Amino acid sequence: MRRFEEDIQTLTEDTSAMGKMVTDMIERSVQAICEGDTDMADTVIADFEKANTYDNEIEEMAIRILTLYQPTAMDTRTVATVLKCITYLERIAKYSRNIAIATKYLSDKPSYEPVELIRPMGEAAVRMVRLSTRCFEGRTVEGLDKISEMDDYLDRTMREDLRAIVGFISENGASADVCTYYISVLKFLERVGDHACKMAEKITFMVTGQRATIS
Repeated sequence: MRRFEEDIQTLTEDTSAMGKMVTDMIERSVQAICEGDTDMADTVIADFEKANTYDNEIEEMAIRILTLYQPTAMDTRTVATVLKCITYLERIAKYSRNIAIATKYLSDKPSYEPVELIRPMGEAAVRMVRLSTRCFEGRTVEGLDKISEMDDYLDRTMREDLRAIVGFISENGASADVCTYYISVLKFLERVGDHACKMAEKITFMVTGQRATIS
């Protein structure tokens, strides 16, 4: 029993550590592309392998726990939540890496006004990921009721920003290549928000035993 409790604690601690690292990755990737900081982008790209390692090791640990022990309902929900959340975190890490790669590509390209649209969406996406990871670590749903509103903001803002960028391209043809990357980054950030919502749903189930739809 003691070994089981230790394994569960290690599982949740490692998942929390992965969540904090991935939150930092998405935050740095947004800062990198907004400021054209290729050195910071390189750190995000390097951290993706660490996120992958976390994903694989935590998954193996979770499967081992399910195989060796007969967890209570609460512990079973915890393990199931971990298996889902590490998948969402790995995908957020991948979007962070993609934004960092875009930063490096754009480093020797001219910058255009629509780049300023990235930061507000990025900050919202970071808040969503941070909130979900904090709630997982604290085993609480406090604040998760706000995440749907944040997701609505991301969806609405992305639609508005896409129209603005398309309009900008139509008047500034030379910006098409660069602005296409801006569009991709906005879509990445919207998907980050979606994954944060999915995490929030699983965390709600872990804590309360009740299923929730957050989107």
